[in-house]
Amino acid sequence: MKNVTLQIENYDGAKTVTLEDETSFGRTDAARIVLGDSGLSRLNTSFFRDEEAVFVVDENSTNGTFVNGEKISGAPRQIFDGDQIKIGSETRIRVEIGRQSAVGSPKPEASVGNQPSEDRRPKAEDQKPPTENLKSKTQNPKTAASPLLIIASVGSTLLILFLGIAGFLIVSNYEGDAAKKKPNLKQKIVASAPIPIRVVDPLGGGVPDTLDDLVEAWEVQDAEFEAKDLVEIKTSTDAPQLTVSVANWEEARNLAMGRRNAPVGLVSGVQIPPELGGGIAKQLAIFEKMGITPEKLPKDYAALARMRNANQLVELPLATKYYYLDGIGTSADGSPFISFDGATRLKSPLLINSEDYAVIQALANNYNGQKYDLNDPASRLQMKRRLLRMFHPRAKAFLEELGKAYQEKFNRPLKVTSLTRSLEYQFDLAKDTRNAYRGRTPPHSTGATFDLAYMHMTAEEQTFLMSKLAEYERAGRIDALREVAQTPCIHMFVFP
Repeated sequence: MKNVTLQIENYDGAKTVTLEDETSFGRTDAARIVLGDSGLSRLNTSFFRDEEAVFVVDENSTNGTFVNGEKISGAPRQIFDGDQIKIGSETRIRVEIGRQSAVGSPKPEASVGNQPSEDRRPKAEDQKPPTENLKSKTQNPKTAASPLLIIASVGSTLLILFLGIAGFLIVSNYEGDAAKKKPNLKQKIVASAPIPIRVVDPLGGGVPDTLDDLVEAWEVQDAEFEAKDLVEIKTSTDAPQLTVSVANWEEARNLAMGRRNAPVGLVSGVQIPPELGGGIAKQLAIFEKMGITPEKLPKDYAALARMRNANQLVELPLATKYYYLDGIGTSADGSPFISFDGATRLKSPLLINSEDYAVIQALANNYNGQKYDLNDPASRLQMKRRLLRMFHPRAKAFLEELGKAYQEKFNRPLKVTSLTRSLEYQFDLAKDTRNAYRGRTPPHSTGATFDLAYMHMTAEEQTFLMSKLAEYERAGRIDALREVAQTPCIHMFVFP
């Protein structure tokens, strides 16, 4: 395979990264490579290979990813030798893709650093199969190889084949031993995407025994809020606590995320109770024991609206003294409401004369005293985001209790990053995001699951929070998991 290197430059200096399979860049340990650029998002940009092709994808970063000056979004973009990638405030990455020399083929010329990127991409004549070049060179009898040279070539070929087989057997034996310790997670390509997207499917293609090792494939967070994206609830006749101003939300966010006098994130000194282990398998076993099945989970927004009307779920305000919501619902859009089949995962138009449409229309006419227009994309988007802030009443009470304990100790609110998701919303995330959960029973669709961020906390804060959660778990009130890798958070299911 071609050698691919990423030449990285910013104010911290320069470094070179060899791209073997996939890597990511950001400002926190959510990325594989952490860079000192304050303009980067926690997980900013990923690069990956699909055989000889190289791709870059923006991970919903705040300041974006630019390829040769063009901002990219959505599906991954194929990149070529010499392309210039800009991320964050001042980080620049130059892509260098070399070609491995084949026996008998001309030695590739060294790339010139100041040539335009398209001048350094392989030309059509350079892409002839090596066998054609060999054939053209041996057609002249005067230049044909001597018998001795032919014998030497055959001997060398046999030696290479022998060494290759021996190497394969050694590697296979090594991988067999390693698999006993930690099964290998296979990656697959989603062929339906405009450009192939690498995804990890822990329940569709993995081995059940590997689930504890797939923390990074367990959860996914929406992108963080920006104040300009928030829309205040102006009227709330029966729930005045929901009328939180954007200024109040910003105040809560700044207090929660404010500077500490000690290191934060994945730091030493954090005491992790054993109760917060167990991984995915532990929580899925709890769901099975409780009889939580996909058929009992809300399949789409109409189902969430029904649960709201029946007081099975209640809406949380954007911010309180004890917690604030960040990013919940940012992956929603203003498209028309649809009907979703949780079993087949197929979408269909929501018919105007259907019962589901009547439920959505009634809510739009009077959403806590506020009216939304179903023909307006902006109104539909705000309705969807509000429905994604729904939560089980008992889980809400637990969140407030936990937030009060944390606030009294550190005078800061908790940062809540995930709440209730319909199956439609969860599987939409899984379709476009590599580390989203793809199982049949997503925890967040239970309405009693939430995530707390901790990368902004000191070791003392994290230890305090997790010791409280271990206490609650021993009392049989919750199941808690500490997650790392792509989406560091503490994930909790509150027994409803």
